[in-house]
Amino acid sequence: MELKSYDKAASFPFGNLTVRDMTPESFSQLSMAVVEVPLGADNPPFAEQRKEKIYVVLEGEVEFTSGEESALVGPGDVLVLTGGEQYSYHNGGYVPARLLVLQRPKRD
Repeated sequence: MELKSYDKAASFPFGNLTVRDMTPESFSQLSMAVVEVPLGADNPPFAEQRKEKIYVVLEGEVEFTSGEESALVGPGDVLVLTGGEQYSYHNGGYVPARLLVLQRPKRD
């Protein structure tokens, strides 16, 4: 068993977001992070070519956009993005949001 405490996990700024690395030391093919998304904050359009990502909303609401599609995701919702898919997100809600992000290398 391996425990990684949220309070002791390293955090770093990423634009106007804060990212806390929650990846267990024993993981080599999957990374995990908690992203804090303040009111009005956004992640500008981005396409990660080498990774597939899963976002799980822990708190708040965030609007994700990919191409012509937009989705407002809230607590408990899961959003999957494939490698190469361009996307962005924005917290236009009334409370700060927190997202759990899981990412792994893209399957060949």
